[in-house]
Amino acid sequence: MDRLIPRRLVKHEYDENGKVILLKPKFRLPLLQKYLLPRLKRPYFRIYLDEIGSQVWNHIDGQRNALEIAHSLQKELGNKIEPVYERFGLFLRQLKTGGFISY
Repeated sequence: MDRLIPRRLVKHEYDENGKVILLKPKFRLPLLQKYLLPRLKRPYFRIYLDEIGSQVWNHIDGQRNALEIAHSLQKELGNKIEPVYERFGLFLRQLKTGGFISY
């Protein structure tokens, strides 16, 4: 976990409460993204993150490793995120599986 540096692969925006909304393109192939996405009304799947998920996403900057991020989250969120390593690891795994981040 101390060598993994998560990097974002998708765009995001914020809702009115400051929570993160991940924007995943509906097509993966670059050719389809170039020609079809601009023609669609809704070119992205919108994934709404909760407070903790939003905090995690905001800490993923491509510079800090997963262990540093976990420590920061533990300091900021305290008991809300306990057990921090299990929850954080599971969430990173879900983001990786969904194609939202890479290492």
